[in-house]
Amino acid sequence: MDGFLFDVKVLELADEKGEFCGKLLAGAGADVLKIEPPGGQATREIGPFYHDQADPERSLYFWHYNFGKRGITLDIESPPGTDLLKRLVAEADVLIDAQPLGTLEKLGLDWNALHALNPRLIYVVLSPFGPSGPWRDYKANDLVHLALGGQMMCCGYSPTDDGSYDTPPIAPQMWHAYHIAGNQAFIATVGALIGREMTEVGEMIELPIHQAVSVCTEIDVPHWIYGQTRCYRQTGRHAQPAIGPEVQFPTKDGRYSIILPNPFPGGYETLVGFLEGKDKAGDLNEEKYKEPKNRRGRAFTEHFADIQAACVADFDMEEIWHEAQELGIPWSPIRLPEENLEDVQWQTRATFSQVEHPELGESYAYTGAPLLPNECAWRQGPRAPLIGEHNREVFCEQLELSAEEVADLQNKGIV
Repeated sequence: MDGFLFDVKVLELADEKGEFCGKLLAGAGADVLKIEPPGGQATREIGPFYHDQADPERSLYFWHYNFGKRGITLDIESPPGTDLLKRLVAEADVLIDAQPLGTLEKLGLDWNALHALNPRLIYVVLSPFGPSGPWRDYKANDLVHLALGGQMMCCGYSPTDDGSYDTPPIAPQMWHAYHIAGNQAFIATVGALIGREMTEVGEMIELPIHQAVSVCTEIDVPHWIYGQTRCYRQTGRHAQPAIGPEVQFPTKDGRYSIILPNPFPGGYETLVGFLEGKDKAGDLNEEKYKEPKNRRGRAFTEHFADIQAACVADFDMEEIWHEAQELGIPWSPIRLPEENLEDVQWQTRATFSQVEHPELGESYAYTGAPLLPNECAWRQGPRAPLIGEHNREVFCEQLELSAEEVADLQNKGIV
């Protein structure tokens, strides 16, 4: 079976705000039809580009976020384009709308009209701040959402000893806000599809990106709401109310590892035994440390971290990690992204897959399955659609327009 959403048809009217949601639905097996304006979606202009040649067909961003989809071009704001969109909506299960608020409403396609066209339709609307509230019409981008939502305040380097910062907060990886919103929209859509199995009726899902992001700050918000306790961002680790010891330390080969104390039952003894086997246990075997109460507090955790750091400094990054993991010690190498491609764990989990680009005569490694359903596969292709690649397939074969009608629409700039 090609994905658990193998019989679901999705229409996508989306830029960077909604393309990740469409990508997840496509990966899960849905037939996602991306509707772009004539000439292509603006996200095709986002770099980097294949071989550094700026071209709407060579955007690595577009390749990544539109993997597994089909694509057509259509000026939905022209009367003929609106009519064709209505016909597509009537046959769809899901409509993803990440356009400026009110775009479809101006075309006479608000939720009531869409529901009348297709009572089973699930209408997913992603917008910066939602269709109501004083920020409704504010503009935003990924960076703005990460700042307003709180993620940036949680990410960056540790404070100084007095709790103040001498470095600014740092935004997480690019498009992180849209990943959060896309994941939540994907989950909500799957839930709505399951609900529709019982009710036979679709529903509208409003997903403000600001709302999605603001509830994904780990423990920051709960600590403040319930205890007015401030959390501090800390280098390479989660924000916490207390400033803890460093966790990233250099290895013999000039790389870095994350080293953590073993929090599981018997973990301290296992870790000390491991260090002792390397002749690196320091004073951790002394009688006083056999009492758990003497292994608490900032002074001990920093001392413990220093001893572990001295151990990893004598070994290569991958070597010491594998040895520690065999004993259940939660250490980790800090890898370059490309170093994960050949990792046996990632390969077994289908985290990366080869995707053919027949127009270039090449195949490339893509990030693949973010999750693996037990009874069906995650989609392995095809690559993102070329501009208007499936126009004939959709307009002529699905909507039964003649070749002459399609040619006329193309001459008028509608497709």
